[in-house]
Amino acid sequence: MPTAYHSADFSQLYRQFKAGVNVDDMARLGALLALPECEFFPDLEAHLASLDQGCAVLEERRKYLRVRRAEVVRLTERVALVEELDELVELHRRLNVIAVELFLKGVGVMEIHSLITSYRHRLTEKVITLISRRLHPVPCEFAWFNMGSDGRREQTFFTDQDNALVYKLDGSPEIDAYFEHFAVEAVNALDQVGFALCTGNIMPSNPLWRGSFGDWRRQLEEIFHDQSQDNLLRVIILMDITYCTGSRALGQRLIEKVHTMIRDNFGALMVMARSAVMSNVALTLFRNFRLEKSGPHQGKFNVKLFGWAPLIMTARVFALKYGFIETNTVERLRLLEKQGHFETELSCSLRQAYCTLAHAKMISQVEAIVTGSKYDYYLDPEALNKSGQAQLKRALSSVEALQKLAYNSFFGSGGL
Repeated sequence: MPTAYHSADFSQLYRQFKAGVNVDDMARLGALLALPECEFFPDLEAHLASLDQGCAVLEERRKYLRVRRAEVVRLTERVALVEELDELVELHRRLNVIAVELFLKGVGVMEIHSLITSYRHRLTEKVITLISRRLHPVPCEFAWFNMGSDGRREQTFFTDQDNALVYKLDGSPEIDAYFEHFAVEAVNALDQVGFALCTGNIMPSNPLWRGSFGDWRRQLEEIFHDQSQDNLLRVIILMDITYCTGSRALGQRLIEKVHTMIRDNFGALMVMARSAVMSNVALTLFRNFRLEKSGPHQGKFNVKLFGWAPLIMTARVFALKYGFIETNTVERLRLLEKQGHFETELSCSLRQAYCTLAHAKMISQVEAIVTGSKYDYYLDPEALNKSGQAQLKRALSSVEALQKLAYNSFFGSGGL
């Protein structure tokens, strides 16, 4: 598994979660704490003060969350002080355990995203700092980027590496060789700390995801000149690129270059839009779940491939159409509403759909942790209660509504 969880840490909590113990309380806490701008619960006291003071269960949860907040702060502060990768491994493990516990205690999806993305950003930043010190002197300015769920600030319990590297000076074989070595060392160090190697090789150890600014400019021109399937996949990945560490000015320069070239290439946008609207959703014509009929996943469906991903992809192409640099899916939906591209009702239903699908994805991850099995994104709807199943169907229906809107926007008579 990408991260070394131990099933015994969560078995009892998960049984209570599935049984719906204090489910009303958990739902209220989740709603109150689901704020994407929060980091490590800075507004916890204000939220908890609004809960019923006379409820013993809620008071117990107040104490629990305060203790966990203090522990997260202490562990993340420790990240800045360590000098050895081995210590970062243990800090990452302990922070991940807290994140899973908080989810099973009812903390909301957006709060979990914010928490995990924040501490993993700090861990990545520290790893790059340690490698820079080990390979001192660094010959020129560089920037390290996050992409994928990390770039969208949507991290969950398992993670792998989706990163890129740019450096300032162009045309020097010695500098190219230095950053090749740097990238390999950094990728291996991140793997050691708990960021699994990317199976798609989207890492700076791969020269496609590493280079000088001049190299990147030439690569982008090549990508858009030859719009092969592999090149278009690279464009899609780059749409979620965000700065992590190193030279912020250099990083921002590359991000602006990426977005400018994407916006200026109509053909690439249309191919991505077609892919988004043609992605299947796990609902049948009669509004039942479309499940695997045989094999190891019989009675389940891939919640990432047939729910979460179509929503991410379609929100992304709308963001590109209207020139948004924002990468977070929920924030993309808010911006589309704010600028009048989406009706308020649609935007609200899609934001709720995102949280429902991300929640289902997290449940499937916890199931893998508790059973000790390999995580594969498959979810058994029977793991949810009737209310949860109905909510999941509504979420999938909202994704279909978004795909229909995208089809009309991009390919209908009123489209581009």
